[in-house]
Amino acid sequence: MERLMRLRLPWLGLALAVLLALPLAAACGGDDDDSGTAPADGGSTEPAGYAEPNLLAETDWLAGQLGNASLVVVDIRKKEAYDAGHIPGAVWYDQAALKDPDEKLYVIRESLFAEKVGALGIDNSKEVVIYDDGTGLWATRLWWVLDYYGHNKARVLNGGWAKWEKEGKAVSKEAPTPTKATFVAKPNPDVICALDYVKEKATSPNPNVVILDVRSQAEYTGADVRAARGGHVPNSVNLDWQASLTDSDPKVWKPADQLRAQFAKAGITKDTEVITYCQTGVRAAHSLFTLRLVGLGKGNKVYDGSWAEWGNSKDTPVQQ
Repeated sequence: MERLMRLRLPWLGLALAVLLALPLAAACGGDDDDSGTAPADGGSTEPAGYAEPNLLAETDWLAGQLGNASLVVVDIRKKEAYDAGHIPGAVWYDQAALKDPDEKLYVIRESLFAEKVGALGIDNSKEVVIYDDGTGLWATRLWWVLDYYGHNKARVLNGGWAKWEKEGKAVSKEAPTPTKATFVAKPNPDVICALDYVKEKATSPNPNVVILDVRSQAEYTGADVRAARGGHVPNSVNLDWQASLTDSDPKVWKPADQLRAQFAKAGITKDTEVITYCQTGVRAAHSLFTLRLVGLGKGNKVYDGSWAEWGNSKDTPVQQ
């Protein structure tokens, strides 16, 4: 039943969007291989206009929250990077534990995920801030898994470790010993979809549904082949996930107006259902996070099997 549930799984109103936009006028690689006013509770120092600014945590805000018993900071970099130095009090989560050990194409099963995050002191009431090396790639995947399992109090550190380190903020090599907590996983089938669902949308196009391929253009065209077949899901549009980040060092999410403009070019509005996919569902989670950040799309879903499943299946159509 648990396996079946996993596989079968606010853009604001126009007037408010216009009001938010007024102050604006006067965030590499593959799945396998980040000047405005801060809201009082979100810690954002990036340009105003995000629909859900509290999805991001800024480094200055987090620095002031360290030691808060209601907050768990999670480092999802490689273990050797964590051991070499991390944000004080941060616990470590293994990137490999975002997929199921027995069904590696798909999200980690609910019972195992509940056990792993509970061991880190995370229950359903804790606020969570997640960081990776800097692009948010792995942090947003963990954010999405938490969201899928019913935890809606997680944020991603904008700029991640790269920004934290560049700013000279506190670093520790001490690994905390968290008090074990009970996490109750409640899968939400509305934020995930399986191959059959994508196949239906791909072969019977709907103007209100956008299949968003967030891989590189080379992967999309089939020049870079990472499965039995190269190319893309029919009727999908390509927008590289990295386009959501600035070119600066460290990288952070782009301002809301820039993000909305690039998604609009891909045919995405606040009322569009968006299915994101990549190679293994990691980059896809990053783009779904970004869509929610700026309030675009309705009923957005990650195709968790992504190209690793689609491109290796014998009965799926492929375009190049």
